[in-house]
Amino acid sequence: MLIAGFLPESFVDWRGKIVATVFTHGCNFRCPFCHNYALVKGKPVTILAPEKVLESVASMKDWIDGVCITGGEPTIHEDIVNFVKELSKIVPVKLDTNGTRPDILSSLLPYLDYVAMDVKAPPEKYREMAGVAVNIETLEKSIKLIMDRAKDYEFRTTYVPLLKKEDIEKISRWIAGAKRYVIQQFSTHGGTLNPNFSTFKPHTKAYLSETCSSVESRFGECIIANV
Repeated sequence: MLIAGFLPESFVDWRGKIVATVFTHGCNFRCPFCHNYALVKGKPVTILAPEKVLESVASMKDWIDGVCITGGEPTIHEDIVNFVKELSKIVPVKLDTNGTRPDILSSLLPYLDYVAMDVKAPPEKYREMAGVAVNIETLEKSIKLIMDRAKDYEFRTTYVPLLKKEDIEKISRWIAGAKRYVIQQFSTHGGTLNPNFSTFKPHTKAYLSETCSSVESRFGECIIANV
């Protein structure tokens, strides 16, 4: 398992909680708007031993609310299940995922307290937003797994300017009935995998709010994030 970063304290990676964040290296997507692109391609600058991360978390367990595992895409690492199993013995664990490995996700769910799955676009635009060909049926398996078995969860979409209200409408019908849908503001802070996306102007907060209001009836709640 390639752990390329460890942040002892974060206020943004698990809503309403103070957590440590584990960053895994590598991803099977190439989203052009990705701002963690250093974790997506090339070789990691540093690799942290999972055992050392577990030791660090154990030393902080009395003052953090949990750990968020993000990336990159954590589920591309076959040994993540054992890592999360051990981590869950110490603190609650949240996973960020793109939903492309329902087999791994299924094995992880008993040890997870929260799952955040990115839904990049409606099916017909997925390749454009993910940067690679995507098996939509695989994503749908993950969506169903999360809705049926996750202790708590959200689906979330980064509102890239190439997406419009009609695209969010299609997504909302696709995942209708979900407990929580989060519409995230697009950000160019730190750059993007495709440099051209750094020139894009984010949608306004009002546009995000209007979009959320138009689909919120399909979910337990609809949230605007990172505005």
